[in-house]
Amino acid sequence: MEAVTPVVLAGGQGTRLGGVNKALLEVGGRRVIDRLLDALRPLGTPIVIVSNDDSLVGLPDTVVVRDVEPRAGALMGLYSGLRVVRTPLATATACDMPFVSTALLRALLALTEGVDAVVPVIGEQPEPLHAVYRPSCVPAIEAALVAGRKRLLSFFEAVQVRYVEETELRRWDPELRSFLNVNRPEDLAHARTLST
Repeated sequence: MEAVTPVVLAGGQGTRLGGVNKALLEVGGRRVIDRLLDALRPLGTPIVIVSNDDSLVGLPDTVVVRDVEPRAGALMGLYSGLRVVRTPLATATACDMPFVSTALLRALLALTEGVDAVVPVIGEQPEPLHAVYRPSCVPAIEAALVAGRKRLLSFFEAVQVRYVEETELRRWDPELRSFLNVNRPEDLAHARTLST
């Protein structure tokens, strides 16, 4: 398999959780970021963390980079991470996903031949923050940002995307826990219930 750089987007403001740094929340007695990094390390190191403060600096096997434009949204975060990647492939995950599966990410990485991105779909909803990208996406993301389009999917029409349907994803993650993120207090409570 081609070399991989995991990218973690951690530049959000956590507004629905009162402005806390979601990466530092505890689930099952461990911080979400530590759980996530454990899942990503087998794929490749260093892991690139895109953050706008120093709260995640110094974690083992990581390098922290700043958003090119802070507080400009997740697409800017993805752009900021991918532009420093020097490997043929990168995974992209949000910092608030406590149950990311190494096996599922490996399965997505195995589907990258001939495409720029491999993106899971849950129901009808693409999951661009639990996906695989090639750095070849950077010019398309840059063009979208320059045009003022900030939705994460706004560059997809300019690149080759392979979508992976829910039935296929469940082979590696039967309950689709990988895609749970702790955006709201009820999400955090649910994640803590699952981790016991």
